[in-house]
Amino acid sequence: MSSADAHHLLTDVWTSIGVVLGIFLVKLTGWLVLDPVIALLVAANIVWVGLNMVRETASGLLDTAIPTAEQKIIASILTSYQETGTVFHALRTRTAGTRRFVSFHVLVPGEWTVLRGHDLCEEIELAIIKALPGTHVITHLEPLEDPISWADRDLDRQLP
Repeated sequence: MSSADAHHLLTDVWTSIGVVLGIFLVKLTGWLVLDPVIALLVAANIVWVGLNMVRETASGLLDTAIPTAEQKIIASILTSYQETGTVFHALRTRTAGTRRFVSFHVLVPGEWTVLRGHDLCEEIELAIIKALPGTHVITHLEPLEDPISWADRDLDRQLP
């Protein structure tokens, strides 16, 4: 059962309870005004649930950053690798539907071999995927000493 189906079913339950409660209270008290008041409350609940469903659906279609708690997990993983002389920047995260995407730049000492840098990137990517299953991780390896490595921290790259 989807979330929308569950909300629909719950709205139907509250509508049925409202109808029965309205009839019962009017019969019990003789106050005819109770029936439309309860009907308005039921209608307000239906509108509220409908608006929340539209909001949830719309947010599922938009890319958003991953939750703060998950960003902290990533930051913790990256911090643990800084002892190797590695620096990270340009961290970007987003969710698209049920998928998470993480990208960042890995700056290593220039004297490292490509293999050593690549192995480090693979290790970090796997650590993030293990901590946050279903995450697609993209790393970009750069030398610490190159000024251009530091010019692309923002979305719009600053050319020297």
